Amino acid sequence: MADRINSPGWATYLRVSDEDKQTPERSFAMQRQRIQEHLLTSSNIPFKREYTDMLTGTSPNRTEYQQMLVDAESGMFSHLGLYRADRFGRNTVEGLQSATRLIGLGIKIRVAHMPSLRPEEPDGFFMFLIQMGLAQREVDVLKQRTADGMAAKMRAGGWPQRAPDGYVNKERLVSSNKYERWIEIDPEYSQVIRYAWDLLLTGRYTMIQICEELANMGYSRRGGSPWVWEDTQTGKKKHADNRLHRIFHNPFYAGWAVSERFGIKKGEVRGQWEPIITPDEFEKGNAILRQHDDQKSRNKKQFYLLRGLVSVEENNKRYKMYVSTPSGCRQSYSYYITHTEINGKRLHIPSGIVDEQIDQWVNLIQVDPTKIPAIRKLYQFEIKNVTHDNREETIDGLKRQLTRLKDEEGRLGRLLITNKISETTYDQLRKEWQEKIQRMEINIADLERETLVRVDDLDVALVLMGNISLLYQRLKGKNRATLLQILVKQFIVDVQGKIINCELNSPFTYLKILANEINPNTHESCSSTQVFVGAPKTAQRLC
Repeated sequence: MADRINSPGWATYLRVSDEDKQTPERSFAMQRQRIQEHLLTSSNIPFKREYTDMLTGTSPNRTEYQQMLVDAESGMFSHLGLYRADRFGRNTVEGLQSATRLIGLGIKIRVAHMPSLRPEEPDGFFMFLIQMGLAQREVDVLKQRTADGMAAKMRAGGWPQRAPDGYVNKERLVSSNKYERWIEIDPEYSQVIRYAWDLLLTGRYTMIQICEELANMGYSRRGGSPWVWEDTQTGKKKHADNRLHRIFHNPFYAGWAVSERFGIKKGEVRGQWEPIITPDEFEKGNAILRQHDDQKSRNKKQFYLLRGLVSVEENNKRYKMYVSTPSGCRQSYSYYITHTEINGKRLHIPSGIVDEQIDQWVNLIQVDPTKIPAIRKLYQFEIKNVTHDNREETIDGLKRQLTRLKDEEGRLGRLLITNKISETTYDQLRKEWQEKIQRMEINIADLERETLVRVDDLDVALVLMGNISLLYQRLKGKNRATLLQILVKQFIVDVQGKIINCELNSPFTYLKILANEINPNTHESCSSTQVFVGAPKTAQRLC
């Protein structure tokens, strides 16, 4: 970057979002005028190019914005002019990343709203950061206000979103940039929706048959797409039954304002629009749909208790196992399989063979509740022995360094007062010392609380291991799988699917070793050596 030379010249970036289109103070013309007055006119650097986007600043996928970054990489300009920081982007993280990238390329960013701002300097970058943060806050506040307004409108029986099929959005200008908006029934397309409901309410038509009837009547969907069509690749007939499914399950058509987002349930708020069907017809239609659904035959989705946790061991080598659900003879099967071939073929182990062993394994891994006080006393003693001496010595050393740093800061102040160093040198050195002091104070605080954090983590893990069997029996399905993900790094099985070993996550590894030390006659459900080797570094350090 040191040898990089940018072609001298100004580039400007202007952006308006949808809400700015009719706001003169944020228009392209106003931004262009302010940049010209406060940046370009007083500069002797030539103007190269203007980049403009009409898109929300929260999205980095802006055509001209991305082109500006590409041109900056190629050194096409040396200065970038903005109207305000929020025109650059309202996503703080993305905006600051791009600003840092441009500054690293040697490009000077200037803001017409604050012409004296120098983002390439530490204080200037801090002010630019504040501007970007304020822009992000503006977006967040606007989102909250918009959401609150939408919720209030829905609770009053209005509809703040796009109208569903069979209705149209209407609006009229009340005052400058102020609109009254409402929903009206579509006199033409509402007939299609009503006809579809009439067919459903007979109880004689399935979704696909209703699509066929709509197509036979010459009806199309709101966007003009057909209800029935032929797939160009397979030649099979396709139906828009998913669209019908959404229509038939939408209480809007019965006149109800419903929103999961705002916690508004069916029957709470009556909409201000004309319903296409009655509430009784809606309930009857959904009862028919439930009856049709009960009559469907479908394959049960397979559940894998140990997804991502199984490896198979063969000839002293381990192979990761994945899940597979092949189907045949009108049913599906579940396997743990290897992607790597073992002895010339992939290994398939029925998931049930492995999963059914977990109930017994959980009982074996549980720590005897009567041993918990002894285990807790042991790891508190071990942690204190491992960390105390070195920790106290380290803390004392850091505190001595901290004292020296503060003395050095005072010496710098005396050198400045006696004019032995310049203010620029003083500012630079003082900033370096302050950063060192801050890092030192953080390190000291971390060391002082490190032992307590370790003990707290082990206490929580020990309580879990003391109640793991009861907890596992109370949980079902995915919750059981989640518990195993927390506890286990991997189960190792042989080629027949028998669990022969396991590796626990930290700090469960350490606790299980302590439990075995306290009660050496306990049957080990996992090899201590294998468990220890596979444990994360935290557990190894504690041991």
